[in-house]
Amino acid sequence: MKKKQKKSSTLSFTVVSNDASQVVKRFRLNKYVLYTIFALPVIPLATLFYYVSANVQQQAEIEELSAYLDLETAKSEQLEATVAVLEEKTGETRARLEELTELEEQMRHYIDELPTMVEPSGSGGLHVLSAGTGMEVSADGKSLVPSAELVERYKETLSIVDEVSAELATTPTAWPTTPNTITSDYGIRNDPLRKSSAFHSGVDIRGYYGTPVYATADGFVTLAKYYGSYGNAIKIKHSGTYQTMYGHLMRIDVEVGDVVQKGDIIGTIGSTGRSTGPHLHYEVIKHGDPIDPKMYFNMYGEFDIE
Repeated sequence: MKKKQKKSSTLSFTVVSNDASQVVKRFRLNKYVLYTIFALPVIPLATLFYYVSANVQQQAEIEELSAYLDLETAKSEQLEATVAVLEEKTGETRARLEELTELEEQMRHYIDELPTMVEPSGSGGLHVLSAGTGMEVSADGKSLVPSAELVERYKETLSIVDEVSAELATTPTAWPTTPNTITSDYGIRNDPLRKSSAFHSGVDIRGYYGTPVYATADGFVTLAKYYGSYGNAIKIKHSGTYQTMYGHLMRIDVEVGDVVQKGDIIGTIGSTGRSTGPHLHYEVIKHGDPIDPKMYFNMYGEFDIE
């Protein structure tokens, strides 16, 4: 029986030279050492490949997270903008409700126009309405609801109130200064300087140097300078109908083009121009012609005339 040969764990290498006189060299190398030598360059390459692959994957994840973060940031900014708009609208709604509440108080004098309710005998407390009241009984038979006609009347009244309020704001009904004492009336008077009769285009109101002068209606300033016999003067245009003039001022606190509201301080009383002492010359001009301002003062109460 033939004996089985054992596999060798070494590899033999023979080096033969081209020169026949040279000795043939032979050396042996363990094959596991050889395998290790061949494996050494593979390990770093495999490691490098692993880290490059991991880095590419991480970079992709970072870009995905960055895109997600940008999207969430955009959503957050949009939400903040929406909240800001809602807060603004809430403020406008609150202001409107306050305005409507105030308007409701002003409208209470219309209560007398509401229908009169009568209770027929034997009705057991059920209220019915007289004819033409504009009110109807609700489905439950207990409460009253306004008819469409009454609602429309109320809307029309509110519209009229708004128009009157806007018109009143540009109508010179406020006093231009305090106290409310007129020292020289509108119309023909004895001129204190000429000592003869002359037309006075406004009223003179008593005052002291530095006393505030107020705009008597909403408008914009069309004149603010020294203006001949008026001295330091201001003219305000309130609408296509009304203008007002303020003369003999010590100080002018507005400029041409300024928008003013009723009650704003526009200057102070003085004695500039053709004047015998500190006072305010005040005119109301309607459609280009001066008129008596006292009819507008009467809207807010009595005044004194010396």
